[in-house]
Amino acid sequence: MKRSIWILLAWPLAFSAACGGSGSQRGALGVLDAVERARSTPGAREAATLAPQEYGVAERDRALAKKAHDDGDDTAARLYAEHALASYEHATVLARLARAQSDETKAQTARTTAQADARRLAQARIDVDREGAELDRRLTLAQESLVPSSRPADPQREAARLLAARSLATQARLLCGAARLLSPTLEGLAEAEKEASDIEKKLEGTPRPVPIDAATHARVACLAVLTKVRRSAERAGAGQADALLSELSASGTWSPVRDERGVVVTLRDAFSKSALNADGEGKLKELGRVLGAHPNLAVQVVVHDATAPSAQEAGQDKQRADTAAKTIASAASSTRVRGEVAGTRTPVVDPTDAKLRARNARIDVVFVTPKD
Repeated sequence: MKRSIWILLAWPLAFSAACGGSGSQRGALGVLDAVERARSTPGAREAATLAPQEYGVAERDRALAKKAHDDGDDTAARLYAEHALASYEHATVLARLARAQSDETKAQTARTTAQADARRLAQARIDVDREGAELDRRLTLAQESLVPSSRPADPQREAARLLAARSLATQARLLCGAARLLSPTLEGLAEAEKEASDIEKKLEGTPRPVPIDAATHARVACLAVLTKVRRSAERAGAGQADALLSELSASGTWSPVRDERGVVVTLRDAFSKSALNADGEGKLKELGRVLGAHPNLAVQVVVHDATAPSAQEAGQDKQRADTAAKTIASAASSTRVRGEVAGTRTPVVDPTDAKLRARNARIDVVFVTPKD
């Protein structure tokens, strides 16, 4: 069968050779020359390395063509030469394809390396920012601990100092409370809590002179123990505040902010008197589910007032704080949730502005993070 095909392929050339042998010889030489030119191209030389199998076929046919020509069989020489020419061209195409695939692989490898470098640099930037924030916090602690003693002032300034001292004392209690949620047995915590409690009790009246320096020191002491907890936390907790802030912001439901304790979500109009309304309950349960997804965090629920509460209203504030804390704890299956009452001592807007002060009435849900 193969011999029959060979005869059929060779017949037209044989007929041509019979009609004019010199023309057939010139045709065979022309194809052989074309083979040599094809073989000497850069593409063919590259094919010897990148497409060795097809290049080997071309070389074999080239050798057969030269042998046939030397033996005087120009018809066979021309056929072998044409096959060699086609094989060189095929090998060149295969070599280009192999080179393209190699270039693609190199490009993909370079891209993967660049992406890894980008991730590494992004993490390095986060680490540097975190270290900078830690240094800023330490500097603040050092500066506040070196505040010179305040001297007696006129009545107006003493009144301003009283407001500031009460705010500082309340902040101290909340900072110590956050530290206790993370590490109840932390060394120095009990002493800092007692200092904050003593100064708050002293500020329930109108002491003269106002112990602004003592209130400042109490806040510094409580911030120091909270910072100590975070320094001792494992590195695995690093970056949680940033991650949680992004997670809550991405939901579109909350407007979280950062403070020294962690991430704060503010709710308003969650209660009708002392009873939790449906909207407030739904939001607190949702925040409880967030806590459940981050079991190493804790939550501090702080109730704030727009105007100074009466004794009865202060009792209602405590009920609200406890109810909100229990709702979150139940949804999270967590025991690290605590309710606090701040009254009017940490306002977010000017409490003397009748149009704005209603915004001071709020519930702050603070996700206390073990590491910034």
